[in-house]
Amino acid sequence: MGAILLTISILFSIIANVFVKQSQGFKNKTSTVLAFLFFAFCIFFLTLSVQYMEIGIAYAIWCGVVLTAITLIGIIFFQESKNKVKLISIFITLIGVILLQLQS
Repeated sequence: MGAILLTISILFSIIANVFVKQSQGFKNKTSTVLAFLFFAFCIFFLTLSVQYMEIGIAYAIWCGVVLTAITLIGIIFFQESKNKVKLISIFITLIGVILLQLQS
């Protein structure tokens, strides 16, 4: 159950971060409101997930997956920079998330 709730939280966080990018520094009011709304859902489900998992493990997995997804979305959809260091860092982050998942 914890993994399902954590996955939902991760998805809401990814969506929220895309709306943060689209809000253009609070200029786009709709995207700003949606970012806050999706972050609220994200925190709600993250809070529920830690009732079933260790908070350190849940938060590390949450951070790693969100960081990786948002970085890749930025590169693919928003033409943000990509270089070897960034891509290697994403790979190392994913290895850490996988190891944490295997440990728990």
